[in-house]
Amino acid sequence: MIKNGVNLAEYSTFNTGGQARYFVEVKSLEGLKKAINFARKEDKKIFILGGGSNVLLPDRGIDGLVIKMGIKGLSFSGNLISAGAGESWDKIVAESVKRGLGGIENLSLIPGTVGGAVYQNIGAYGAELKDVLESVEVFDLRSDRTKNLPSSQCRFRYRDTLFQHPEGKNYIVTGVQLKLSKKFIPKLDYIELRDYFYRDKVLTPDTVRRAVVKIRKSKLVYPTPKIGTAGSFFKNPTITPTAYRKILTRHPDIIGRKTDGGLIKLFAGQLVELAGWKGKRFGNVGTSAKHSMVLVSYNGAKSRDLLNLAKKVRNSVKAKFGAELEPEIKIISS
Repeated sequence: MIKNGVNLAEYSTFNTGGQARYFVEVKSLEGLKKAINFARKEDKKIFILGGGSNVLLPDRGIDGLVIKMGIKGLSFSGNLISAGAGESWDKIVAESVKRGLGGIENLSLIPGTVGGAVYQNIGAYGAELKDVLESVEVFDLRSDRTKNLPSSQCRFRYRDTLFQHPEGKNYIVTGVQLKLSKKFIPKLDYIELRDYFYRDKVLTPDTVRRAVVKIRKSKLVYPTPKIGTAGSFFKNPTITPTAYRKILTRHPDIIGRKTDGGLIKLFAGQLVELAGWKGKRFGNVGTSAKHSMVLVSYNGAKSRDLLNLAKKVRNSVKAKFGAELEPEIKIISS
């Protein structure tokens, strides 16, 4: 059922955002088609919303049709998984681990839906969704048909995919196919995981998932009715080796990791913390005392308050370290 004037703050983990001119939750492909036809008839733009956990919605609302993706379904065939775009991502991880399948346990406790996970190419603790993705089922607005895009056509990069760019805007993600591993090969590249399993040598998908969940809960704030957040607000920036050496002369504690492209990845959380922002509050917004890269909103906050804080943090880090921070979350302007 198409609704009018729905408060989008109720569908965002930041608890901010204005009203949607039209709103509908679709639970089937047929429902999606009907919603699209409605938007065309009313000459309104379409905005796809998943779990609302990686998006900052505008205070003035959206003058179009917001489609909340609710297409579910989860099936296993050996080590192959098919899931609807509206399924909870962490449910997929939990069910996979129960079956002893490896490959996504490092991505445990990441909020949001499967569709959002694909859109963003989620990653954590040395693993990314692209590492296990076989194909993405999409609805093509140009042909009004579904099709499967192999992973190679999705242009996966660090927190970036085809679907975030103009050439992918005609695709609505409706499902995903993943290929996991029956032979478990743990990824313990990050020091928190290495330290954890220095004491516990039992390595299975389940024990790694438990470790990741424990570590994430100790570091991150999760949304509540009183505190809103979308997790990490910024991407980890990359700089040239020359620029990194220059930073080390002034800040020898800055951690950098080499990337496949020869650049050095810095850790946004460390940069923001060293710039003095950790645990700060400014009116109804602030930074988390657990993890400085996490911006939080309190009762009465507006999206513009978060944007203003993010701008100040970015300018501060740029002035101190010369590194550019880019938002990891999707910022909707209208």
